[in-house]
Amino acid sequence: MKLMDDFYRVEQATGADAEFEYRIALNKEHFIYRAHFPGNPITPGVCIIQLCKELMELRVKKPLFLNKILNVKFLSVVNPTVYEVVQVAFSKIIPSESGYKFSVVVYSGATHLAKLSLTATIQ
Repeated sequence: MKLMDDFYRVEQATGADAEFEYRIALNKEHFIYRAHFPGNPITPGVCIIQLCKELMELRVKKPLFLNKILNVKFLSVVNPTVYEVVQVAFSKIIPSESGYKFSVVVYSGATHLAKLSLTATIQ
């Protein structure tokens, strides 16, 4: 399920190919938050992983298949009423013939919300 332009929207993109960052706005009215959890919306970890993949696809302009989660740490709850806008920073990007290995930090201000290391193949 594609999340971009529904669950979140890109407000700004900055950086070069080796390191880049997106500023995204979370849609606190999205139906996912009504179920996860009523009265206390929390961004599901799988949605954080999916939006990282989608943002990488946006950067490389190629469809990707996320084939390995090397490391993931959810450091703080991502409540869209508290963190309406978050930064998604990509680094340590290693391209190969078949895809990419990359690291991502999701943060707001000085608060790190999640850190991920992922690999994706080009579809």
